[in-house]
Order: sequence, then structure tokens, then C-alpha cells
Amino acid sequence: TEWQQSISPQKMAKLSRYLCPPVFLVFVNLYILENHDKVNSDYSQDPLPVSLASHRNAGVDNTSRNDVIKITNKSNNNVANHHENRRPCRIAIENKADYHYEVIESTIMKYPLPWESFNCSKTNAIFDVALAQEHRWAKNNELDPWRQYFVNHLAGTTRERTIGDGAIVLFGTPQDYRKYRHEYDAYIGVSCDTFETFPQWMRKGQHNYCVLHGPVPKLPKDLEQRVCWVNPMYPRYFIPSDLPHFPPAQFHPDEPIRLCIKGTTYFCDKSLQLLVDAVLSISNPGTIAIQIMGGRSTKIRPVFTEISHLVTRIVEPDFFKFEEIMSQCHVLLPLIHPWDEGEKYFPSSDLKKLSGFISQAIGLKLPLLVHEGIYDIYRGHFTGKV
Repeated sequence: TEWQQSISPQKMAKLSRYLCPPVFLVFVNLYILENHDKVNSDYSQDPLPVSLASHRNAGVDNTSRNDVIKITNKSNNNVANHHENRRPCRIAIENKADYHYEVIESTIMKYPLPWESFNCSKTNAIFDVALAQEHRWAKNNELDPWRQYFVNHLAGTTRERTIGDGAIVLFGTPQDYRKYRHEYDAYIGVSCDTFETFPQWMRKGQHNYCVLHGPVPKLPKDLEQRVCWVNPMYPRYFIPSDLPHFPPAQFHPDEPIRLCIKGTTYFCDKSLQLLVDAVLSISNPGTIAIQIMGGRSTKIRPVFTEISHLVTRIVEPDFFKFEEIMSQCHVLLPLIHPWDEGEKYFPSSDLKKLSGFISQAIGLKLPLLVHEGIYDIYRGHFTGKV
């Protein structure tokens, strides 16, 4: 403590050139907490990182996602050293709406960013998340379970970005969207197209970026390189498949096959009837256990009357627990067809939406039974048998 008090903020900045970035980051966080006002006044034009997250390596749930960080093992050492000699980049992920939480982690890991234009180091990029507090538009409370997941499993961990751009992510802290300090190198909105005014927001700063979930017919040309969609039906996209990792489901011959369908298909009786007919056509229907994943009701629809003893509804509000249950499915059956509600997931529709069930299957590496149209869209992205 005596040593810290004898060092000015200017000398602290110089120390960053000699200390290992992760070690320096921990020291800076402690220093800033103790000298908050002084640091802010001395560095008003070039703020030091103020993430409150501690620096620790990734935990058990992310063991399959390139967790071994090798900052010095770069193909171009000059570029790596150039980045390491600069302050860490700080990126804010904004979610103004009370949904799309399942996209946030993948936005951190995959959104294409022009790092060289930020004048900071991408090898210690701090990502904080600013979450809505009042826009409770979702019928269920999705905010609290996802925030708990972030705090318990992501905050303070480091991981190499899965987009392969050489950036190292330090997951920071959840912030209140209404109150957080706008002192970041870039801002990414994950629910931009929920609001028609998002082009105006993007023009307020040259480093404001957007995740889009559907068509934007009049997207201004000057903003095209600062948006990214979440499915391959658009020119710039990433698949939001970064999820908690769990051991794969084990199949034992004496237990039924867990066949999981998506809860939002629950109102498409035409597709559900196809499933019922298929189950009844096999010699021993008891070898299949149908799990309806998600939704708000625990009731079993009349279409399942003949096989109701084989059907279970999974209504789990906790984000982490829900993904854990889904990871134990033996096969996923989205029942997405180019009719009824499913039409919006195909290129023939004006909506061209992403099915979260598909991105979850990719992230959890689960086998899928899909319509050939869905297979054509996501060909090359599937991680399990199709």
C-alpha cells in the first residue's frame, strides 16, 4: 500500500510497458478503486480500464472453447508487441431490450471489430455488458437468470475470441444500462433493430455497432460495415452459438431416446401431428421420450393425447440450468418447416429469422433432425450429426 501511494497515475501508465498485461490489469483495478477521483481527473482524455472484475482464467464450463491463452505466441510478434504496449481496449455490449440475452456472449466472442482503429490493445480487451433495467417486454424475467450466469461463469475470466482475430477477451462486469459511464472504445447494441432510431444512434459515434436480427430494408450505405446479422441469410453474420459447455449426453441402450422439440413450435399442430404419427408408426413407441424445451405453460396440448405418457414439458427459467438440460438431449427436432410459424426461418420469407434452437444445437454440438431447407442454410456450421 505504501508503494502504491508513492506512485503517480502517470508512472502507473509507464509501468504497463514492463509488467505482464494480466498482472498489470489486476494492479490497476486495485489502484483505481483506491484512487478513483485522482485517476479520473488525470486521465480524462485517455481513461485507464475501470472494470471491477478480477483477472482469473476460465472455469469448468468453458473447457472446450480455446481457453489456453498464449498472448506471446503470435504469428506476427511485432503486431503482438505493438498491442501489448498499449492500454487494454474496452468494449461495451448494450442490451436496451429485455431479451436477446442468448446473443450477448457470442457478440463478445465473434462480432467483427476493426481493432486497429481503436488505438488500444486487443490482447487484453475488456468487455462489460450494460443491461436493461426497465424494459420488461419479455413475458418472463430473462434478465436476472442471465445476469447471474454472467456473474457466476463469465465475469473475470479470459478467453481467446472464437472469430480468430487474435483478440483476448477479459469478461468484465454487468452494468445498469441507464447509469453506466460511457468511456469505451466501442459500443455494440445487441437489440438495435428493436428500435427504429438505431441509425441515428450509430451516427452519434463512429465506433457504435449493431447486431441485427432481421431485414432492414432502408439500411443506409454508410452503416453497412458497422452491422452484423445472426444467421447466414445475410451478407455479414455470425452464429450466436457460444454457450456454457457441458459433458455430452450419454446414451444407454436400456433408456429411451430423449427427443427434444422447441417450445415455440408448440402451437403448430400440423408439425406436431407429423411427430405424433411418426412415433405411433414405430413398433415400440416407448423407446422415445419427448421433451418440449421452453415455453411458459406446463400443459400438454390435445394433439399429444395418444402419446401423452411419453411427453414432458421442460419449463426452466434459469438460463444456465436450461442449457444444461438441453445439453442432455440425444437429438433435437426443431420441427421448422416452410409453413405456419416456421416460414419466417427460410430465405423465401421476408423476415429471414434465426431459430435459437438451431444456434443452441450448434453451440451444444447436438444431433439434429431438420428440414432440408434449414440444412442448406446452415451447411458448414453444424457441429453435430444432421
